[in-house]
Amino acid sequence: MSITHEPHVAPDVASVLPGREVVARLRRVLIVSLAAALIYPAFMRASAGYCAGGFDGADGFVDAAGRPVDEAPTCIQLSLGPSPLVYFGIALIVLFAIDRVLKAADEPAALRILDRAAAGVVVLVLGAVVISQVWFHLIPIDEFMSGSFSFLSPFPFGFIESSTSPVTAP
Repeated sequence: MSITHEPHVAPDVASVLPGREVVARLRRVLIVSLAAALIYPAFMRASAGYCAGGFDGADGFVDAAGRPVDEAPTCIQLSLGPSPLVYFGIALIVLFAIDRVLKAADEPAALRILDRAAAGVVVLVLGAVVISQVWFHLIPIDEFMSGSFSFLSPFPFGFIESSTSPVTAP
């Protein structure tokens, strides 16, 4: 008894799942979005602190100019963190792209929409990180103690939390 092998026949192009490229590209958009959402908070951490004074040699308090004072000088601590609005933006981009793909006229148009969505997510996250970090590092924290300073937070891209406390013992 002999076993005969039939030659391998390439699958018919018509038997391939219709829309296969669109599904693969949609998977890529979802993976890029998930990676961006996980990477974003890692690069959105920064802190800065300043104390307007300290201690003299006799364990008394001094102000920022070195003059003795009776009260402990105030310290300020600023912390930069991720904004939930960026996550909301990522979700909006993905959902908007899916909605547009469902209304696309043909497969190449759907693929362009998904490519632009993936690029949009990357641009949003990179832009948020760069804008927030630059903005945060440009804050003149030592002027906070003058009492006449204001600054604009990079609100949609990152949140800045501030706390004040008296200087602690060395």
